Amino acid sequence: MLQLLKQKSLFFEKESDRNVSLIFDEMDIKRSYSYDSRNKIVLFPSKHVQVVILRGISCSYKQPIYWDFDKSMTKQRLFSIIKEVESCGLRVRGIVCDLGNHGLISELKLFKQYSFSNPVDSKRNVYFFPDAVHLIRLLRNHVLDKGVFLPKDSYNSHRRSNPNNDPSDYVLLSKDDFKQVLNKDASELKMVHKVTNFHLEVSGQSRQRTKYAVQLFSHSVAKCMEHLFKEKKVQAEALQTIDSWFDVMNSRRKFAKKKVACALGIHEGLQMECLRKMERLVNNWIFKDTNRELPFEKGLKMSLKSTFALYDELKLEGMDYLLTSKLNQDCVESLFFQIRFIGGSNPKPDSFDCLNRLRVLVTSKNPGLLDLIDEYDVDQIDEHQVNLTGGQKVDIIGEHQLDTIDEHQAVQTDELQMEHTDEQQVDHIVAHHVDQIEENQVEKIDIYQVDQDEIVSQTIFEDNDFEVDNCCIDTDEASHLSYSGEQGLSYVCGFIARKLNKKFPFLGSQEMTDSSSKWVAVLSYGGLYYPSAEFFQVCKKFDKEFLQFHGETLSNCYDPIGTFSKKLSCVFPSWDKEIIYLFSKTRFFIRLKHLNKELNVTATSNESRSKKQIANHL
Repeated sequence: MLQLLKQKSLFFEKESDRNVSLIFDEMDIKRSYSYDSRNKIVLFPSKHVQVVILRGISCSYKQPIYWDFDKSMTKQRLFSIIKEVESCGLRVRGIVCDLGNHGLISELKLFKQYSFSNPVDSKRNVYFFPDAVHLIRLLRNHVLDKGVFLPKDSYNSHRRSNPNNDPSDYVLLSKDDFKQVLNKDASELKMVHKVTNFHLEVSGQSRQRTKYAVQLFSHSVAKCMEHLFKEKKVQAEALQTIDSWFDVMNSRRKFAKKKVACALGIHEGLQMECLRKMERLVNNWIFKDTNRELPFEKGLKMSLKSTFALYDELKLEGMDYLLTSKLNQDCVESLFFQIRFIGGSNPKPDSFDCLNRLRVLVTSKNPGLLDLIDEYDVDQIDEHQVNLTGGQKVDIIGEHQLDTIDEHQAVQTDELQMEHTDEQQVDHIVAHHVDQIEENQVEKIDIYQVDQDEIVSQTIFEDNDFEVDNCCIDTDEASHLSYSGEQGLSYVCGFIARKLNKKFPFLGSQEMTDSSSKWVAVLSYGGLYYPSAEFFQVCKKFDKEFLQFHGETLSNCYDPIGTFSKKLSCVFPSWDKEIIYLFSKTRFFIRLKHLNKELNVTATSNESRSKKQIANHL
């Protein structure tokens, strides 16, 4: 199996292309007896399958090299795999797993150190990287379940007292802080529309969804908390620190919208400071009702130390940057996802189904495999398949293996101010109308997107202390909008101004004025549009007409968007129909999404009530 990889390693253009990481995890499968007619063997019931993927650190190849049933990862098994990989001319620089591998962590004494000697060359270290994706979920769980005490002095001093006994030097970050933000930002046009009560009450399998944790600890939530509650500056700073840490630890491309989300090394000073700040935060926070260091806190420290050490080594070897997403478990989780759902209505395969699905994935979706096989004798390939430490045989995938296994995709939150050309896309845009830039998300480019330098530029209001009462947006006493509603509307106006900027430049610009929305300024990294004072005021009138036309839900008339646009054109004849139509369409889909969210909340509440009623009768 590894012979083909060994042959390909001879043609690597750079020596750094030989640097790889080993990523492994387990997937639960159905316990049942099955028969493998191809190999004429009986497969006995198994609880899980262990899979190891080899992934290039400086180049984009991924290769499953080992799998077996009911085999936990041990020191002996790991060292055997490392030796096989090193014999192919590759260099194992790190291992990636979650903190559930208690046996391996204990054997390698990884809670006391963050690396171990390479079994092939004792002069080289292999660094341990607890999966950052799992870590942010665990952090979210503990913050919501317990709460965490944060130092008031921005993490610059050592602990002076235990906050569980004397909290005078600390402030508490808990679920209540997020609830206060949601209660304050309760209008239909929200400042942080993505975060709902569901993010705070998440339970069961939903706790495994990374996006809920990332959205909760996001730049927009941090800025909104500081913007609405000046006294929560310490909590907001902690959220911003966590957000920046995750951006650095999950970089997916050389250049990204935010400087910290670029590959590690592109903005080295800023990125290293973000990691060091997170390290100081972890060293100084204390979780409520806890007098010991939790395992995930140790994992955070190990992850940071391993990142510092590996980056320094790679830099000395001539590498310019490091894509830290290559040091998380996304690729193996994506593989598990495809294995589960390639079977349609049977998402939990038994051992035989798991073998067949894996075979389909590594052959049918990787045409490069055929080119490789042509170069070698098929019988020779079969002969050289390796059965590592009792594991099953795995076919080679090829140079661009598992390309179809996508990384965890996230929806770009800057889409509201991006160009879209059809109505279905507008629905998608409006669904994300407040949270402007989220760093770990997939970049979408269009003809209206600002230059890269503008995108990655830092906001000029990083240290702003704006108060709600000092907002410069004009509000009359009869305004139908709350404060947060006006901030959300100003963002929507900025989207319209950006979309129609070439034809109607008077609608807004990227230049901030005294009447500009401070909330847009807080969110912006240099590329957002501020609506003009005149346009914002007329949009408030548009919105009032919208509420009168649609009521509390949506009008059931034919073509509600077009009908409302015609009504607005009659009431405001001086405004161009194209501007009015875009507002009507955008506002319509905002209401649509808002209503669907309310339905989901009601359905979730009813389901929870039904479960409690059933439990009471059992």
